[in-house]
Amino acid sequence: MAPDKPLGLIAGKGSLPRIFIREAQSRGRGVAVVVFGEEEASGLAEIAPNLAHLGLGQAGKVINTFKKAGVEEITLLGKIDKRVLYKNPKFDLRALSILKNLDLKNDDAVMNAVVGELNKEGFTVVSQAMFLKDHMPPAGLLAPREPDGRERNDMEFGMRMAKGVAGLDIGQTVVVKDGAVVAVEAIEGTDEAIERGCRICGPGGVVCKVSKPAQDDRFDIPTVGPKTVEVMELFGASALCIEAGKTLVVDAPGMAEICRRANITFLAV
Repeated sequence: MAPDKPLGLIAGKGSLPRIFIREAQSRGRGVAVVVFGEEEASGLAEIAPNLAHLGLGQAGKVINTFKKAGVEEITLLGKIDKRVLYKNPKFDLRALSILKNLDLKNDDAVMNAVVGELNKEGFTVVSQAMFLKDHMPPAGLLAPREPDGRERNDMEFGMRMAKGVAGLDIGQTVVVKDGAVVAVEAIEGTDEAIERGCRICGPGGVVCKVSKPAQDDRFDIPTVGPKTVEVMELFGASALCIEAGKTLVVDAPGMAEICRRANITFLAV
């Protein structure tokens, strides 16, 4: 780590980039930020004076921006909708070159290609958990209500199923009820998987989220936050189970309050 050099942050949607910037600044580290959307740019501009708003797929400009800022280490945080791969985005030649050499376009393949390209340019891609370990809770109850017997059984079953799905690099989340998997997260993301599952099973769905069996902590660390339990409340899910010590929890007090209001149980195992 070079404490005199700014950290590079490729920031997607959500609260994690803001939390990371604050944590880095509290340790005396500057952060050079690249964002791709108007929402992300407006949300971070006030705390990140060194911010560049670029188009998604402008890989060459991302690299040049970080080089000009003197960045040596980069992390990637926040949600970027991977469905963009199928929406004819305006990728530059550098991005097209990265993608055309891929036999697969699953999460690991795409992210490893991005990391490899950054490494070739002399950057080190560091763990997403850098400065965020305090946001990865150990095993225990994270909301007021204890799970009932049916929910505990579904949590145990769902965590096994989620690990299997994650090991195939399909997604990290499943929705289960009464010992049946009713939805599996794929490229659409966690929130839409929760909605889809709950529309099938009705009230009482159990949401289980895990890390991959060989999780690379430079990308795709499982993350939950207030939006997760808000979607669960909206569609009637009753329980959330995450992998202890391996899941980033954004605003744990806020999540606990939503769970209390919605009578959702929330457990790390």
